[in-house]
Amino acid sequence: IHCQALSVSSLNYDDSLEARTDGLPDDIAVVADRRNHLEFKNGSFLGRSALRESKRTNAYREINGAADGFPGWTVDRYGKWLLVSHDPNTPRGPLPSIHDGNTAGVYYLESIPDRSSMGSEKTIRPQLLEGQPAPDLFPIVENGVTYLVSLSQNLSTGLFLYQRPQRAWLARNCGEDTRVLNCFANTGAFSVAAAAAGASTVSLDLSRKWLDRLPEHLAANNIEFDERHDCIYGDCFEWIEKLAKRNEKYDIVILDPPSSRVGQKRRWSLKNDMDELVALAAPLVKHGGVLWTTTNCASVPAHKFARMC
Repeated sequence: IHCQALSVSSLNYDDSLEARTDGLPDDIAVVADRRNHLEFKNGSFLGRSALRESKRTNAYREINGAADGFPGWTVDRYGKWLLVSHDPNTPRGPLPSIHDGNTAGVYYLESIPDRSSMGSEKTIRPQLLEGQPAPDLFPIVENGVTYLVSLSQNLSTGLFLYQRPQRAWLARNCGEDTRVLNCFANTGAFSVAAAAAGASTVSLDLSRKWLDRLPEHLAANNIEFDERHDCIYGDCFEWIEKLAKRNEKYDIVILDPPSSRVGQKRRWSLKNDMDELVALAAPLVKHGGVLWTTTNCASVPAHKFARMC
């Protein structure tokens, strides 16, 4: 990825192909220029220009913390609004200007590495830093699919931007004959991506508050919330067992569990118990189907997570 030219030859063909560039791609230039006056260009951070110019996506991460040279400082774009998460123990990083023609307002959330001390007990919520306030619930578009997000109501906006490639995969690989079970669904964003491609969905989540946003997501994409789309409110672990006993089968079963939980019967942690959850859900997958697992638990390396699954 650091080379200026690449040539490819084949034993089956006489011709060789060569690709050459005079400069570095934007994402590599970010790394190369990390120590040199990092700045926004045309209202977007270097390396995000393709997303800024996209008509199919207007929600993405503008600055990705330490990966972009600014530890403790992340900037997420949701349409015309930005959400800044900042660890107060680190310096502040750069921000797009609200005068760039692409930004209406900036929200600020003081975040700390120990997320367990954040939340409703301390009523920590994003605060409007500058510009215009966003509506309580407003639409953004990602890969041509519309989702509804909120910036000031909760710690979570209702859409995890790092799952954008996964939602794109669902949109590409689902069809009218695809049946999807989305466990730990939150607001049902995976279900929306699948439904936009024609799939039927079942979404499981313990929180009625979050899952109640799914019908609104669907309506924003002109999809009826009918018998092809079901919401089940309750403990996912219990419902996975119930569905298995009913001999339910799905083409795609999605597992996106929390890092840990304290249930009525016992404590569960992804580090120690992910293999149990996979074994529990496996009978729900049709022959030739896909059991799809994902996690945001940074303390579990990818190879260990894969081995558990």
